[in-house]
Amino acid sequence: MLALLLPLSGYAADKIRVLAEGEEASCELVSKQVCSTTSMNPEEECLARHKMQAADAGADALLIRGSEDSRRNKPSLTGMKTVVTTKVSADYYRCAAAATAAETVVKDSEGWSTVEKRLLVLESLKSKGLISDAEYQLKRQDILKDL
Repeated sequence: MLALLLPLSGYAADKIRVLAEGEEASCELVSKQVCSTTSMNPEEECLARHKMQAADAGADALLIRGSEDSRRNKPSLTGMKTVVTTKVSADYYRCAAAATAAETVVKDSEGWSTVEKRLLVLESLKSKGLISDAEYQLKRQDILKDL
């Protein structure tokens, strides 16, 4: 069964989009992670790892926040060897759900004729985790003022 899951996980990682700074504004933060490696190609390796972890976390996009190198000496058979460890930090985001919710709000806003419809959309946003409880309560009060 495990052999069947590995290809699917790799497939999901291929669907992860890498965001540019600022594109994450309309997305929901899922997780923040750090990849640590001593690889000769740390950016490539960490990007692949971050894509896999983002897919596992239910994200559809990631933003690389930065990298940091540290060096240490390690004894080897030929003397001392310098080992470089690179840490690459990334934030994982869920953007598709936020975009879908925004489209729903735009489509519904043209036809909103009742407070009930607006409350249903607001409840939907809250249940999808696109707005916090505090935002929900605040907007709900605003909508009820229209009664």
